[in-house]
Amino acid sequence: MPRLAAPAPRPDADSLRPTSVQLIRIEGELRQCAAKDALWQHLANEPVMLLPFDTALVFEAGGGRRRMRWKAVAVSALAQVHRDAPMTRWYEDMVAKAWSSTQGATGVYLFELSAHADLSDPCADDAALAHLMWVPLVDLGQPVRAGWLLARRTPWEPAHQTLAARLAAAYAHGLSAIEGRAKPPAPWRRHRIALALAGAAAVLALVFVQVPLTTLAPVEVMPEAPFVVAAPVPGVVERILVAPGTRVSEGSPLVQLVDTTLRSDFEVAGRKLGVARARKLRLQQAAVVDPTAKRELAIARSEELVARAERDYARAMLEKAVIRAPREGVVLYGDPRDWMGRPVAVGEAIMRVADPGRVEYRIKVAVADAVNLRENASVKVFLDAAPLAPFDARVVRAAYRAEADAAGVSSYVVTARPVEPYVAPERLGLRGTARLYGEPVSLLYYLLRRPITAARQWTGL
Repeated sequence: MPRLAAPAPRPDADSLRPTSVQLIRIEGELRQCAAKDALWQHLANEPVMLLPFDTALVFEAGGGRRRMRWKAVAVSALAQVHRDAPMTRWYEDMVAKAWSSTQGATGVYLFELSAHADLSDPCADDAALAHLMWVPLVDLGQPVRAGWLLARRTPWEPAHQTLAARLAAAYAHGLSAIEGRAKPPAPWRRHRIALALAGAAAVLALVFVQVPLTTLAPVEVMPEAPFVVAAPVPGVVERILVAPGTRVSEGSPLVQLVDTTLRSDFEVAGRKLGVARARKLRLQQAAVVDPTAKRELAIARSEELVARAERDYARAMLEKAVIRAPREGVVLYGDPRDWMGRPVAVGEAIMRVADPGRVEYRIKVAVADAVNLRENASVKVFLDAAPLAPFDARVVRAAYRAEADAAGVSSYVVTARPVEPYVAPERLGLRGTARLYGEPVSLLYYLLRRPITAARQWTGL
């Protein structure tokens, strides 16, 4: 039965003296081999001085560790191996069976010819060397890349095993010096199948997993449907009566216009009315005895009505010199000093009065970051004053074309309103960042949208 050779006992020093000289010579010569073919020829022929073999063959390994394929590359006493020779194929099959039976063991293996040879093959009749020794060439930490088969007529001795193992280690080291040491496989190579499956799952997830297309844009809290306070008459602003952000009630005075002319017109109209009343009273008294006065009384009454109308108009215009709040709310405008002494025309907006509980979000989406938005699209608002307390909102309208702001950036103006109308920021004018959710797209498109857009802009495809 084939067996793995047991560790051989160490030979005596006297008996190994000539052997040591030959071993040193062989190890020195193999270091001079600069090519792998020269190394194999040296291995197949030179060690015969130490190991009395009849035939030696050198094999190179290929394939995996368990299903190794062995190729004869050198034969003793031959300058070249004939790959098509039946005897070469026969030895290769026998070495493959011996390697398989030892399950890839790296120690010296002694066996008889009948253990692994195909005795029905005609080559078996020509093989008179029945005692074989298989020696894998193993370098420290390297896989088995070659093997050495020695055959002779008589059984091998334990000392031969020790020398064969020593020589195999030396030649394996020489092979590593010529070809370089094989690097250990990367850790990921041990899990290639798992990594391939994970990669395929990731690709499928990128293609089939749907995520909403989102974009970030600056946002500002604005009042919803504020009342615009405009100048009712042409004039000059004398002073603003309330500070910005002041909460006012309906009818509270907001703006004082210069009323010198209006007050003068009101006083003149009042005096005209007094004159008309006095003339009417005189004619009423004279009409008792004077028919002419009776006729003029009708004209005096008409003049009194005209004077009263002029006075009422002048009073109404004078009252408009003080602009009052049309409803309860918060006053919104800029610096009061910008309005002092400023002339205004009829209908020119001065300030706004808004309900602080009814707000909307004004979002400026840059053209480069625009996504397809539908009505009632979701919006998440993160204000700078409270970044950990976002507000939920819905899109109510979006501009159909982009407009450039003061900085020259073209943006689409999107208006959103809170989902819960009574949940609003603490004050108007706060700024922050809004995340807008567009149509669902594949995760792959979501990740590659910007690179694709940049590539199309650069290439025009």
